[in-house]
Amino acid sequence: MPEQANKPQDAAQLAAPQGEAPEQKKGRAWYFWPLVGGAAIVAVFIVGLVGALAIAVIADPDDAASWVGIIRDLFIIVLAMEGMLMGIALIVLILQLAALVNLLQNELQPIVDNANETVTTVRGTAQFMSQNLVEPVIKAGALMAGVGGVVRELLRLRRSVRQGRAGARPAKEG
Repeated sequence: MPEQANKPQDAAQLAAPQGEAPEQKKGRAWYFWPLVGGAAIVAVFIVGLVGALAIAVIADPDDAASWVGIIRDLFIIVLAMEGMLMGIALIVLILQLAALVNLLQNELQPIVDNANETVTTVRGTAQFMSQNLVEPVIKAGALMAGVGGVVRELLRLRRSVRQGRAGARPAKEG
């Protein structure tokens, strides 16, 4: 038991009061319904197979042949209807694809062209501002910084000359 006291517990165990189990995740797993569907298909197939065997064994061969013919005809009709339904779905898909292509050509292309023109205009404006406003301001700032540096150096030179003269003079006794 002391070993269990040292083991870390997960958040669900920590949150649950003593004596109660942690709450389990609600809902079914993602594979539940596909499994149910597959099981239903297998069950229908097995029931149909058992029914066909029962008819073949119990019924008169001529009667069984007529039943098999009827069932075969029903399956052919169902498959034909399914083929027609797939054809209709394919036609709808082609019409939707045509509508999408039309949307891309007639509505999206002008938007892209307009955005391209805007980007070109912004690029030209940025170049114009750079050449006619930013560049002169930078040059003026650089010139002022240079002039300020020269003036500062001249003032330092002047101070050092004054200090040198003051240090060379004999001190007056007063």
